[in-house]
Amino acid sequence: MSSNAQHVVAIFGGAVAGAEAAEHLSRQGIKTVVFEQNLLPFGKIEDGLPMWHVKLRDKEEQKIIEKLNHPEVFFVPATKLGRDVTFEDLVQNWGFSTILLATGAWRDRPLPIPGVDDFIGRGLYYQNQFFQWFNHAHDENFTGQKCEIVDDTLIVGGGLASIDVAKALMMSTVQQALAKKGIEMDLLTIEKKGPAQILADHNLRKDDLGLKGCTLVYRRQAINMPITPIPEDADEKRIQKACEVRRRMIDNLLEKFLFKFVECHMPVDKVIENGRLAGLVFQKTKIENNRVIPLEGAFNEIRAAQVLSSIGSIPELIDGIPAKGSMYAVADWQTGQVEGYENVYLIGNAVTGQGNIKKSRQHGIEVAKLVAGQLESREKCSPQQVSEILARVGARQKKAGFDGDLPAWAKKHTPNRLENSL
Repeated sequence: MSSNAQHVVAIFGGAVAGAEAAEHLSRQGIKTVVFEQNLLPFGKIEDGLPMWHVKLRDKEEQKIIEKLNHPEVFFVPATKLGRDVTFEDLVQNWGFSTILLATGAWRDRPLPIPGVDDFIGRGLYYQNQFFQWFNHAHDENFTGQKCEIVDDTLIVGGGLASIDVAKALMMSTVQQALAKKGIEMDLLTIEKKGPAQILADHNLRKDDLGLKGCTLVYRRQAINMPITPIPEDADEKRIQKACEVRRRMIDNLLEKFLFKFVECHMPVDKVIENGRLAGLVFQKTKIENNRVIPLEGAFNEIRAAQVLSSIGSIPELIDGIPAKGSMYAVADWQTGQVEGYENVYLIGNAVTGQGNIKKSRQHGIEVAKLVAGQLESREKCSPQQVSEILARVGARQKKAGFDGDLPAWAKKHTPNRLENSL
């Protein structure tokens, strides 16, 4: 075998996990081809992280650019697995040593009520669609699906993302109500100070604006919300202290952002009025041994102007990749190895289903280290194979209009940001 033989790894998804894996592998002298479905490799840093996290977003996106801007990394934008490249073609014909799928969790977990999705856009929205729109609503070039901001929205959730939804709704409805009184206020200022303080500064209350506020409903208790982590080895005293901190944090958020919170309610049915979703029926619950126990005969109907579901995200399934139900079929959940494939791995949100930057980064590194170790004992791609792969890569880059200069490409295609238009 020629001394120019080399391993070439494909990574689909260039955000946090994909960029970490690419950086680690490239440092080991392994060529990596990073395919990205969008023009930019920012994933949910751009479209899922609420737009008020300006410093965090900019820092993480710069990290991604730096990690991918390496001679052994070949970035390919506007190329989606299952649309522009089939999984079957990828596995059988491209010749990659290993394939890593950092395709994220872009699909919302369905609200567990039969027929409720028939009302998407008619009183029902989901979190991923909502934040993708919310982050870019100010941008006249945004072509995605639009959502509505209305007072008296019912949020079904319980994680950190559902709190962000509540914040976004309260910030926006307060901004709109103030504007009707001739008071102009930008969203970033409202988020920083909080709607309650903004209103106090103008000697106003929520009732003075005619606002009901949104309501967040959770099937567990406030102390179960993962606002602050509880170590697995925590003793009873430490658990109790963490629960107290969670309760205080929730109370502070309710006071600052003026939304309402209902705990121990799980959605079981829909309320339809005039062809729209007009609320939900909930069954009350209790928590025993960390399990949610529905209370027999205890139901509560909560009507609202619209419903926004924020109960988690799951991967968007791709034709050809083994799946079980709504998730990919994984042989080893720690490594993310896909069932039936020795050299195909899921990394980051695609396997964890969590929008956690730290966990995605850690998983990307762990799997990259595993793959690098495995490749040491495997046959490398011949110079001809490498040349053929890079020729196909070059064709995809040319089709996207990408000339290989990632920093310049990112500068050109970064969308208009709200803070830049204030």
